[in-house]
Amino acid sequence: MISIKKVNAKHFMTPTKLGDYDFTCNPYVGCENGCLYCYAATMPDALNREVPWGSYVDVRSYPNFNIPKNTGRKSLFFSSMTDCYQPIESNIRLTRKILEEIYESQLEISILTKSHLVTRDIDLFQNMQNLKVGFSISLLDSDATIFEPHASKPSQRMEALKTLKHSGIYTYVFISPIIPFITDVFSILDSVRDYVDEVMFDTLNLKDTSNKQKMFQVIDSKYPHIKMAFHDVFESYHNHYYSDLKEEIINYVNTHQLKLGYLYK
Repeated sequence: MISIKKVNAKHFMTPTKLGDYDFTCNPYVGCENGCLYCYAATMPDALNREVPWGSYVDVRSYPNFNIPKNTGRKSLFFSSMTDCYQPIESNIRLTRKILEEIYESQLEISILTKSHLVTRDIDLFQNMQNLKVGFSISLLDSDATIFEPHASKPSQRMEALKTLKHSGIYTYVFISPIIPFITDVFSILDSVRDYVDEVMFDTLNLKDTSNKQKMFQVIDSKYPHIKMAFHDVFESYHNHYYSDLKEEIINYVNTHQLKLGYLYK
């Protein structure tokens, strides 16, 4: 059962230092997807809640959707702390409402989601000047039910990716987080490379103690055959899992002439 409430917000665009983006938009606070590894679950707001991450969503109410002056072609990212197309969006349609107000602007807009619902808004996307739509995909359907319990299945995301690409939308896939010994990076790339304009990659971030404990518990109980190797990736200073994988990714990207948008340091 999801706890839902409305909250007031000053503006839909917030300045950010995330990547190369100038602004971010988080229409919701909290996220139904309930991903076990999500860094947003470690933020103060989430930690101070009486209910666990994935069980609440605050719907933001905006006084207006005016674009701040002098933004010009600056960039806007949906979303840094939530999924703007999580299940509640199908009824609330807040992301859709925001896009309807700004689709004619010169803002360079990037959308990242785990939901096939994003295809609902293709009619808007096709009239936007500077838009990228991407999917976070790092698991098979069977593994996703464990780590991303309420997000669209990865197979659904791949079908939505094809739909977007065939509709003339600039698409990308963010293979993140790469979960050691579970994420099959190259199988995903083989499946999506004909439908993407850009690929990105990132590691599993377990710097937060609570996230680390959650992930270790799940690995230990659901994937005992990789338990020791998995622990070693995050507990040994001499583990080369991600650095070795990085070289393989570079070779694959170069071989298949894919555009590399981001690759972890």
